[in-house]
Amino acid sequence: MFYTPSRQAIEKHREMYSYMVDTSHPLIALDQLINWSTLLKNVFPYYSTTATGRPTADPIVLIKILFIQKLEGFRSVRFTCKQIQSNVTYRWFLGISLFTRVPHHSTISKFLWNRLQGADFWLAVFNQQIKQIYKEGFIANETWAGDETELKANANKRFRHKILTEKVIPTKPEDLQEINAFRVKHGKKPLKVVAPKVIHPPTNYSPIDKDARLSVKHVERGQFAYFEHRIVDTLHGFIIATELTAANVPGHQVLPTQVDQLHLLFGEYAKEITLDAGYYNATCAKQLLKRGFFISMPYKRSRSKEHPKCKRTHFKKVKDGLYACPMGIPFSYRTTTRGGYHEFKAPKGSCTNCPYSLKEEDRVLRISIHQKTYDRLREMRLSQRGKILKVVRPQTIELSFAHSKENHGLRYARYRSLLKVKTQVLMTAIIQNFKKWAKLRSLKQVGLHLTYKIIEDDVE
Repeated sequence: MFYTPSRQAIEKHREMYSYMVDTSHPLIALDQLINWSTLLKNVFPYYSTTATGRPTADPIVLIKILFIQKLEGFRSVRFTCKQIQSNVTYRWFLGISLFTRVPHHSTISKFLWNRLQGADFWLAVFNQQIKQIYKEGFIANETWAGDETELKANANKRFRHKILTEKVIPTKPEDLQEINAFRVKHGKKPLKVVAPKVIHPPTNYSPIDKDARLSVKHVERGQFAYFEHRIVDTLHGFIIATELTAANVPGHQVLPTQVDQLHLLFGEYAKEITLDAGYYNATCAKQLLKRGFFISMPYKRSRSKEHPKCKRTHFKKVKDGLYACPMGIPFSYRTTTRGGYHEFKAPKGSCTNCPYSLKEEDRVLRISIHQKTYDRLREMRLSQRGKILKVVRPQTIELSFAHSKENHGLRYARYRSLLKVKTQVLMTAIIQNFKKWAKLRSLKQVGLHLTYKIIEDDVE
């Protein structure tokens, strides 16, 4: 059971602040934008319906305090409560009088972790927010931009332990079917289906935050971190999807699931998506192409330095199963490995004294079974539309990450464990969208319509 004041009581408290409030503060626009009654309905299932016992603190006030923290980028709830005590605009936003005590920071922490118990509440608020923004036309849903960023975990990088984790390498039936079809075509025996391989690689983990993993993205020796995988709409840069994983989970494994969730949210896929080079993966690209996306993705340089002067791109295809090297030596088909590579070899001793050879050993040309997918990505990247989408990224997804880190305190994980940091990420995404949404609504009131539907009508 809880008690929440009426709108009339809140306005009565706000009368005494009428000449002291900063009217240009973003909280003024946020108070008019947010539907607090809907938010109250979302939080109602987390409370008991019985009338016995002492009423708890008003949950709307507690949520407003959390919104203030994320909007201003304060480092903790304790510091936020100290700022609210002496700031008139914050008190006006909460709707409390000058003589009302600000809730204790421990009350807000218990509300956040004991009452709400995770990110489900914030995820529901986030989805409702995106649907409402989409209805108002501020989300075009035509071009998406996806990327991932690193959040430094609240854990000392020098205290690390190694454990053996179980990792299952699954077999891909569609890849095996393609491999066997190519082998049978060239007179080779088809490979048998094998069980998924189970390995136990050593993994660094922190005893302070056991969900974080070591990342060498920005620090040479590595630091414990999380990865936030984000998708924004390129019309106004609204965050439409966000997911948090440990730092050892690449973005191309998360992106297909995020795209399917957006399809459930909007009822359709976007037409285009622009991604970072970290998503350069054939399995991910195939799933996106199957869903009808035009993909703009930078080229990812090969890690192999075996033959820098005799690269795969220097070979010319003579016919099916036969390639020629820069010196004109024929490389004929030998086999297709279970790893998904076609191997082509020259006659023994052909690479001896070759000016392009790095070693005295014979060169083995390996071509991926997904080469057609990579060629398709190259065509999209070099097309006129692909070059345009490449320029879109710094103004949308990169700018969104910059605002999160500089203005809203998302550079560091303020909590420990994956569930709590995911809550921090969702609250930051919600407040960023509210801030942008309020600005677009204020521009609409003065006659500047920046909605997708009106722009489309003007073009026609």
